[in-house]
Amino acid sequence: MSESAGLSASEIASGVTSGELDPVDVVREHLAAMEECSELNAVITSCADAALRRAQAGVSGPLAGVPLLVKDLFDTAGVRTTYGSAIYREHVPQRTATAVTLLEAAGAITIAKTNLHEFAWGVTSQNPHFGSVQNPVRPGLVAGGSSGGNSAALAAGFGALALGTDTGGSVRIPAACCDNVGFKPTLGKVAIEGCFALSPSFDTVGPMGRSVGDCALAHQVLTGEPVPEPLLEGVVVGVLAPTPGAERLEALGARLVEASLPEPAADLIAIFMVECAISHRHTYPSRRSEYGRDLQLKFDMARLVPGIDVFEAREELPRWRARLEREPAVDLLISPTLGIEVPALDCFEPDVRAGLTALTRPFNYTGWPAIAIGDLQIAGRDDATVLAAALAYEQATASTT
Repeated sequence: MSESAGLSASEIASGVTSGELDPVDVVREHLAAMEECSELNAVITSCADAALRRAQAGVSGPLAGVPLLVKDLFDTAGVRTTYGSAIYREHVPQRTATAVTLLEAAGAITIAKTNLHEFAWGVTSQNPHFGSVQNPVRPGLVAGGSSGGNSAALAAGFGALALGTDTGGSVRIPAACCDNVGFKPTLGKVAIEGCFALSPSFDTVGPMGRSVGDCALAHQVLTGEPVPEPLLEGVVVGVLAPTPGAERLEALGARLVEASLPEPAADLIAIFMVECAISHRHTYPSRRSEYGRDLQLKFDMARLVPGIDVFEAREELPRWRARLEREPAVDLLISPTLGIEVPALDCFEPDVRAGLTALTRPFNYTGWPAIAIGDLQIAGRDDATVLAAALAYEQATASTT
């Protein structure tokens, strides 16, 4: 890892703004790290030439010179955008997704479009078209998904910040697998225009980084909301399951209590499944042979969901969310990020999907924000409270290491 590749996004931006760092050198060092780690299959398309031109032209803003990794689910004008699929292997959009535009306007420099689980429907980033993403932290195990390319690249040091999506855990699961940070904001908080839809009722755009601080800075750029002050003192934290880091939270002044989320009266997965089928109705099943094996299985099942199940789930979802405004009576909820151990790279994704998403998917259904700091997940009803707690936890952890 080069000198600048070891810096946080905040440190790079500060150095570029002060003149202590040359953005061209920063980009070159990160591109060199990318080339050295090409065997990770973390990148689908390098944006090297465009990134260097942008750095040479000069950048400014809160993310000045920060090398940005963009999940290849987001459209980027003039740059190949595959959605991790064979069908769109040569697709070059004419527009750039809103979230990417916001980060670039703040000075970030897109250096790569990253690998992902095909069409973002999967939690392992085993991709039959562009190669499975390798985990640089846990060789032989999956990097998580669907934003696995982002997480592997962050861990390997060839990006300082990443933009991902999360429909069932897709920024948080990779963060846990590769020991970095993924933040899923409140549903609808970050613009999703220009991102290939999976399940619009739950699709969420969120930042990924090597620190909570970097994710909070990116969130500020994406939403216009200020970065909150670190805070855990007096916060009531519900513990959903035995959780790494729980004792540290308590030592920082949080009050821990046992808690659980009330169960919805209908199976909400029906909404997810039918929306996935609708999103692909123009290519599935007409081009079924061009989808990977696990996607074929999922889409075949999605097209068989009974209409009555979808109707009941759509009726229940707003009722359940209204109930969650008062239950459970806590400020935050914590749990491990992963419901099972990180699976082997040769696993069959449908066999591990339910286990990996068991603790992340509920917060896509609630619409609440949730952050993964490795295998610690912190969730709550608003972004500021979640980020404040995560920043306090990170600050305390950094002071003891």
